[in-house]
Amino acid sequence: KLDARAMLVASSPAKDSTVEAGLETITLTFAEPAEVISVTLRLPDDSEVYAAREAPAGRGRQKEVRYRLPAPLTQPGSYSVSYALISKSFKSLTGFIDFQIAGDAATDAAPEADNQENDE
Repeated sequence: KLDARAMLVASSPAKDSTVEAGLETITLTFAEPAEVISVTLRLPDDSEVYAAREAPAGRGRQKEVRYRLPAPLTQPGSYSVSYALISKSFKSLTGFIDFQIAGDAATDAAPEADNQENDE
């Protein structure tokens, strides 16, 4: 029987990774075909958004699934993907993938402020 931690073999974003702003999709790759029931993303402000499955959108068990986020992620900070699935080895399994978006929230304010080289 498969160990729960061995079920997820790869993900994008990767667990505990730091990614650039603009992330639009989540990809999950499993050790065996699985039916993913839900994919939710917790944002830095603790709100949650649901990701929509990309084509083929039909239900069924697959080893790799892609989910599109409602909007590209731009806010620097900590995120957590949670997913729920069923497969041959598991009646139900939930997992989490924590990742960061690089940057400092304070620097988002006014990019023009960096370019003040007017020595008049």
